[in-house]
Amino acid sequence: MKLKSLYIKMLLSFLGVLFTTFILIIVLFVVTAGRSFKHHYYKQSIAKLSMFKQVVQEKIDQKPLISIEENKEINELLHTLSDLFDLEIWVTATDNEILIKTFSSPINIKDNKLDRHVVLKDGIKVYHLSRSHFNYYAQIPIEVDKKINTLHIHLNKEFERKPEPVFLIGLLCIGAVIAILLIPLTRIITKRIKDLERSALEFADGNLSRRTEIKGFDEIAKLGDSFNFMADKLEKLIQGNKELTANISHELRSPLTRIRVAKELIQDQLANGASEDIKRYIQNIDQDIEALDDLIDKVLKLSKMDFHEPSLSLEQIDFKLLFKNLKERYLPSLEQKNLILKIDTMGSLLQKADKNIVTSILSNLIDNAVKYTEEGGTIHIAAFKPKFETLSLSITNTYRKLEAGELEKLFEPFYRIEGNNNPGSGLGLTIIKKQLNQCNSNIFAENSQNGLTFKIEFDPTPKKWKTGR
Repeated sequence: MKLKSLYIKMLLSFLGVLFTTFILIIVLFVVTAGRSFKHHYYKQSIAKLSMFKQVVQEKIDQKPLISIEENKEINELLHTLSDLFDLEIWVTATDNEILIKTFSSPINIKDNKLDRHVVLKDGIKVYHLSRSHFNYYAQIPIEVDKKINTLHIHLNKEFERKPEPVFLIGLLCIGAVIAILLIPLTRIITKRIKDLERSALEFADGNLSRRTEIKGFDEIAKLGDSFNFMADKLEKLIQGNKELTANISHELRSPLTRIRVAKELIQDQLANGASEDIKRYIQNIDQDIEALDDLIDKVLKLSKMDFHEPSLSLEQIDFKLLFKNLKERYLPSLEQKNLILKIDTMGSLLQKADKNIVTSILSNLIDNAVKYTEEGGTIHIAAFKPKFETLSLSITNTYRKLEAGELEKLFEPFYRIEGNNNPGSGLGLTIIKKQLNQCNSNIFAENSQNGLTFKIEFDPTPKKWKTGR
């Protein structure tokens, strides 16, 4: 079964890590602290056994002629030691006959537990009878009237407090507290993610003003900021597309209206037999059709730029030769309006770039300059490239000084300067800006002493163009 809740996944992952940590800590404790505790306990027990042997033997040596079972001092000593240390003590003769016994219950020492033992100094034998608790059996040889009797000691503390269970219980309590504290933490994380999810779904449903409010400086907060940034961009893009659609509708409606009116006039003139007017109307229709065709071509070009990233075909371009060819191409238009085109270049103008894009950009800029410069005006192209530095280019044409707001709007789709009656769709500069953006470049306009200036800077790096001042 796949878990869909991030909260459950985080909680289970933490508990898994916590459980693994518990196991490792317990193993480490048993190997280190637990063994150390047992070793210390057994060391104390061994010291007690040696002490028992010494004390009992001294009591026996004080009255060597009295048998051990009749020696009241030995009986009292053994009973005292049994009560004091919670031991089962008995003494046997060489034939295993029980001479003294400090407890009433039967002796419970199984023979199958006596296969492993440790021989200590003075002949003391110790048998460890259990691994789960402190249970050992010791045989201590004692000399009575030149005979070796055996002092038996049995320690069985089944309820002795040991460190491992207490440590385990404490560790489990700590884990439980941590797990409980983890619940609000994971809920805080998942709550913020759910807020982001709700914002995304509302935005997808059409609420373009929806933004998420995730506070903080962590990764989730940064994700929320990225979502808001994306939403801003998409809202502007969608709003721009709506405005673009409205502007396109308006721009297409005007020539269509003129064509419709011209058609009606042609029909009226045909009825009256006026052929000269018909020719003029047909010429107007041809111009409107050409304007529509140009507008549709530019709109399609803009759409392709928005949804398709072209690959650059880089080649070495001589900008001096390119300026010369463009001047020859526009010479008829320049002579028709009696315009002067000046070209000033300095240094080598060799640059790696996409020739088609550069030619399209310069052609559009010169075409705009020719179109919006009054008769007898001047167009000035300046380009220079210091060694190993940026190629700078500017095109200035005679024109009135524009306001700051007008300069900012020059590159917006369908923007037309107020009072300008020249034909055009208002998309040329928009296309130029997008073409340069696709090449990591830019263009800006400014007022100058001689008119309106457009500036571009080309970086010498072949694969990347940088622009600006």
